[in-house]
Amino acid sequence: MSRKLMAAVCVSALTMGAGLRVAAGSGLFDKLKDKAKEAAERKATEVAKEKISEMIGSKKLPDPPAEPEDPFMGEYAGSCASDGKSCDAEAKVVGYLNGKTKEWHWDATLTAKCGAAAKLTGKKAGEKVELSGAGASGQIADGKLTAKAGSASFELKKRVRQSPMLGAKPPAGAIVLLPFEEGKPTNLDEWTNQKWVLMSDGSAMVKGGNSLTKRKFSDCKLHVEFYCPYMPDRTGQGRANSGCYLHSKYEVQVLDSFGLAGKNNEAGGIYTVSDPLVNAALPPGQWQTYDITFRGPRLGPDGAVKDWPKFIEVLHNGVKVQENVEVRKITTAGKGKDHVEAAEIMLQDHGNPVRYRNIWLVERKGQ
Repeated sequence: MSRKLMAAVCVSALTMGAGLRVAAGSGLFDKLKDKAKEAAERKATEVAKEKISEMIGSKKLPDPPAEPEDPFMGEYAGSCASDGKSCDAEAKVVGYLNGKTKEWHWDATLTAKCGAAAKLTGKKAGEKVELSGAGASGQIADGKLTAKAGSASFELKKRVRQSPMLGAKPPAGAIVLLPFEEGKPTNLDEWTNQKWVLMSDGSAMVKGGNSLTKRKFSDCKLHVEFYCPYMPDRTGQGRANSGCYLHSKYEVQVLDSFGLAGKNNEAGGIYTVSDPLVNAALPPGQWQTYDITFRGPRLGPDGAVKDWPKFIEVLHNGVKVQENVEVRKITTAGKGKDHVEAAEIMLQDHGNPVRYRNIWLVERKGQ
């Protein structure tokens, strides 16, 4: 290397060293170090969040609670022969368990289109249930119910029906309140009560009080799927009780009402207001549906009600059970004392492990 080139290199090195000393003195290195540290911390935080999300997502959700097995309870359908004629017939068999004695009994209500009918009750005898009633007798065995009531003879087989609305997909523009995909966890993002239990089957089980939507709605069409567990040691209002409240004030009752008379405090009823047109309840242990078309109240400038809230239509398991029913009061356990033009949807905790899934809503503004 020539002397001139070596001298140039030395000068350059000295200049760079001086520049670095100036930079260090001005705090640039410290700033760069701080920025690098912040970037590393952000990256570490992001990685930690991802791992936590993965852990939550992979956490095994609880299975739905176990329920009693009952091969006799349920619906039966077939024929009835009476006075040389045959017609369609059906029966509803409801099981009950005495909580103290642990003894079971079953009530069977039989009806035929030709007018024959019978009410029987019975207990288990071996692998069958022996039934008896006023002037009637019969048995349930191997999925069949046979009975004689006067001149009428019933031959029925057990059947399992499903709601035709089960699994209905939210249409375009719908607001999904409780998403559902079989076997995948749902979420409670749209609800105020985060204590409800997410189950392995994609449903949410009632727990820790009522839950309301975070949003408010007025006129709407609401789809709800609910599951009433089999609670044979309970009766009446203690048997899988919950409720779906439009505007958080007007209740469509949720209850295991299979085989009951069909009153306003039973499934399909607008609580204390209107009996269902027909009892469309399925046996407990099956998913059921409500499709509710609701119009909210109309208020005047002074806040007084000009037009009362109305259930335009309620379908229970695809069967029309309410039509154009005005509600002129806030039903039992409804939220607040005043009618308002928009409010939340509320699902009730009545102390029973009822489950919900696939809830969505379509707004019907001004209809």
